[in-house]
Amino acid sequence: MISNILEKKTLRLDIYLYYIRVFKSRSIATKFVLTNRLRISGQVTQKPHKMISVGDVLTMTINDNIKILKVLDIPSRRGPYQESLNFYEDITPIEIIPKKETNNIDIKFVERVGRPTKRERRQTDRLMGRD
Repeated sequence: MISNILEKKTLRLDIYLYYIRVFKSRSIATKFVLTNRLRISGQVTQKPHKMISVGDVLTMTINDNIKILKVLDIPSRRGPYQESLNFYEDITPIEIIPKKETNNIDIKFVERVGRPTKRERRQTDRLMGRD
């Protein structure tokens, strides 16, 4: 079976995403495909067993960022990161639109838990008007 896969240059989608190090484990890749957030050449798929081949374009949404990958080759194993870069091309367009800027509200949370120090009690008394 493995020789057939290597000859045809096709591989299961979840294994491919795992081999090119998009996901840390194959089970995470399988769960991602099942969430319906991945397209193969423009068609939405929910099947992790879907076979992909050279030339397919994978479009996925990860953490509200769209990532577009073109399959250049089919890996035979999960190798190091530098090796995995040879198997796909990231064709995600550079976004010109700036991201929404969050309101930077300076809220200082107490870094410790427990009884307030004498200094904190004095600050609380001043705040409440109990000098």
